[in-house]
Amino acid sequence: MGEGEGVVGMTAASASIGSGTVEEHGGSSQRLVEMLQLLAALVDACAAVALYAYYCWSYWPRRGIPYIPGAPFPFGHAWRAMLFQRYFGDICCDLYSAVPSSEPMVGIYMFTQPGIVVKDPELIKSMLVKDFQHFHDRGLYVNEDVDPLTGHLVFMAGERWRLLRNRLTPTFTSGKMKMMFPTLEKCARELVEVMGAGSRDVEFFDLLARYGTDVIASCAFGLETHSLQNPDQEFRKWARRLFVPTPARGLIGTFCNIFPSIANTFRIHTISPDVDEYFTTLVKDAIEYRDSHGVSRADFLQLLMNLRDDQSTDKTPGSKDIKLTLGQLTAQCAVFLLAGFETSSTTMSLALHELAFHQDIQKKLQQEIDEALQKSGGQLTYDNVMNMPYLDKVVSETLRKYPPLPMLNRVVTQEYTVPDRQWVLEKGTMVLIPVMAVHNDPQHYPDPQRFDPERFSEEEKSKRHPFTYLPFGDGPRVCIGMRFGLMQTKMGLASLLSHYSVEPCDRTVRKLEWTKRSLLLNLVSGIWLRYTSREK
Repeated sequence: MGEGEGVVGMTAASASIGSGTVEEHGGSSQRLVEMLQLLAALVDACAAVALYAYYCWSYWPRRGIPYIPGAPFPFGHAWRAMLFQRYFGDICCDLYSAVPSSEPMVGIYMFTQPGIVVKDPELIKSMLVKDFQHFHDRGLYVNEDVDPLTGHLVFMAGERWRLLRNRLTPTFTSGKMKMMFPTLEKCARELVEVMGAGSRDVEFFDLLARYGTDVIASCAFGLETHSLQNPDQEFRKWARRLFVPTPARGLIGTFCNIFPSIANTFRIHTISPDVDEYFTTLVKDAIEYRDSHGVSRADFLQLLMNLRDDQSTDKTPGSKDIKLTLGQLTAQCAVFLLAGFETSSTTMSLALHELAFHQDIQKKLQQEIDEALQKSGGQLTYDNVMNMPYLDKVVSETLRKYPPLPMLNRVVTQEYTVPDRQWVLEKGTMVLIPVMAVHNDPQHYPDPQRFDPERFSEEEKSKRHPFTYLPFGDGPRVCIGMRFGLMQTKMGLASLLSHYSVEPCDRTVRKLEWTKRSLLLNLVSGIWLRYTSREK
């Protein structure tokens, strides 16, 4: 290489290096600008979230209404229940205790939505009865197109609820309940047969859930399931899929209840489509069989079919009615199943748990049952079961101490001014009435953890505000199946205690713990007791 060529080569190399340096410097600057822009966007987003959080969490202070501070954004006061860290009923009790005794209610937050916890029995009465027109909805997600089984009376709102309630009310009269009593009596006999004679330890929560499943399967679906004899019966498996919660279902259900418009837009399922299909097919096949073969049974499904066929409703001009579609018929049967699958069986097993630890109360109740049987020739009838005063006290005290649903929920449907406070509740505000907390308030029930049926003597009841006892709710939205639930519970207890005595066993848990994955009262440990055949 010549000298000139070397100089030229070096000059070219220098130019190349210089160009690369400029390009690298320019690229670094561009990346820096992009990073700064991203950082600015993040700061703006965080500021927006902070402002939104402040706006949401200042809702009650802006209105001068007392509230419970300390809720984490964006979950609100029920965040531990949503994450299944605590039972929702216990959280309701905590919120209730945080309400100053001088205040009738206090503000809370559910996700970013404002809500209230009501403490004063008189305000509870106003909301459930006197001023019902302001609180007639529960604010629960219903989408009959996506989830047909949500189209039942418990979830429905507004005019559709009123029309359906009017249609269904005649099916729950005492006369209709009496008509279904033989089915309960048959299932109770099977329960005694399965238990047999002698003495042994048994888990009553599961046993009585199977009894309840057999009762409801027969009354609501026209099926003879015999799950008492076969715990793995197919119907029972599907019923558990319908009602036993999972973390995913809990979160989805909570989201849909609080943000129904989003749930409707994206057609979110709260119930698995195959579960919907199973129960819909079950009801469809049962109805078609009865229609084609002229079969009629004394059960709930038949009453629904009669309503479907009844064209004698109000025909005045402008009157409205609701047509009972297959989906709605199935939904009513499904919610009827919920009542027997969970609430009644839970109440029966918890009553037996308390009786096992209170032998004096158990003996007194057995004496009443024995006397009633003696008067009726050894037969449990609708009239003697429903007219045993001490049995009624025992069931009432069980429901007082262990309400199956720990709270009642409503939503403000018309702007409402709280009496004597002039606080304004806006439309859409959620309302929680913490039943479990009210039932365990020593101000209403001294020494509330003590099991004492005499709290429900006429004398003691007259001393309390009537709206301190709400196991079935009250007002126009009182549980429509209350009579059936009480009949099923009393029949099961009377039948068992006429044949057996119960006592604690080695596996009995004295202090009960509630599962954190269910809104309804449900046990972690079950109810293990020893039963022994009575000598007669």
